[in-house]
Amino acid sequence: MFLFLSALLLGSCQGSGLQNWFAADPNAEQWAGNPPPATPPSAPTTTLPANLRFPDAILVSTQPQAGAPQTTETRWQVRAPAIAIQQFYTRQFQESGWQLVEQQVADNTVSLKGRNSELEVHVTINTVPENNLTTFTVAYTPLTAAPPPPQSHTTSPQTFTDLEDTPAPLQPAVRDLAELGVLSTPGDRLQPNTPISRGQFVRWLVTTYNRFYSDRPARQIRLGNRNDTPVFQDVPPDHPDFPYIQGLAMAGFLPSPLSGEGGAFFRPEAPLTRETLLQWKVPLDQRGRLSPSTIDRIQQTWGFKDSQRIAPPAINAVAADYLAGDLSNIRRVWGETRLLQPQKPVTRAEAAAALWYIGNGTEGLSAAMVKQLPPSAS
Repeated sequence: MFLFLSALLLGSCQGSGLQNWFAADPNAEQWAGNPPPATPPSAPTTTLPANLRFPDAILVSTQPQAGAPQTTETRWQVRAPAIAIQQFYTRQFQESGWQLVEQQVADNTVSLKGRNSELEVHVTINTVPENNLTTFTVAYTPLTAAPPPPQSHTTSPQTFTDLEDTPAPLQPAVRDLAELGVLSTPGDRLQPNTPISRGQFVRWLVTTYNRFYSDRPARQIRLGNRNDTPVFQDVPPDHPDFPYIQGLAMAGFLPSPLSGEGGAFFRPEAPLTRETLLQWKVPLDQRGRLSPSTIDRIQQTWGFKDSQRIAPPAINAVAADYLAGDLSNIRRVWGETRLLQPQKPVTRAEAAAALWYIGNGTEGLSAAMVKQLPPSAS
């Protein structure tokens, strides 16, 4: 990662005087001396660890970060090059107890983000000095103040004011899931025809699955803990969907670096596609047992005219979904169709319809079944 960012910065700054910005700084040890005079800080920084204070940097200001009062933003100046500051914080975030979770280069700035069990620290360095001084900010947020992970399911039935906007064939499924209280949304609107994000779908999937098996702890997905090392770089512990995404990835049902089947980024805000819904849900329907399959097999069973457009990671799941017959996700959500449209975004109503039943066709549970169970069994 570090070498990649170095090449990126050098390539974008030819002739700017920053060509050697990421090169090793032979004078890095001497930047601790002779700081310029400055006004004493107006507020103490006792909550920022001493090892995260650049040597002899002068604190210019301390204030709550705009829009995030729980975050303290400190502004510093020092008579040292930006590369020395960047190397310093890279080393600190790679030491025991810290994790370097992000490093980015933009126009005239470099930013780093580090995290341990107590703090998240974001360093932003201005690479253009002023009066031989380099300015940088260190913003830190206590993680101990973060709320505890949400419970795996709620028990309060939900009422949506826009339920009638749901396509008629999908309304019964949405009503059943709403009665179970598993479709978490802000306010009382479902927005059934709006594409669902990848992060929100995982939240619904894990919540629904655990609600169905609330009387069988051995079958439930364990939620991620905020002290876990994040599986995905773009889903930190303070992300609202972290417990669900982290938990499903750690259980091996999401392609991730842990399983060796996915990259370091999850893209939680991106729209969920049809093939991805199947790729994530069908392994839970089949309890992880998916046989290797091919596009030819899908064409022989489903007969999709666009089978060739299915991404390779989703092929086994699409093929296995056929085994559930009329209870398959594809038939229940999209009906009789000769086109899968694998990259088409999934709406919230369609996502709910897919979650209405979890099982392989011969063994499984539906939301209608679960809501009829006595409280002690659900």
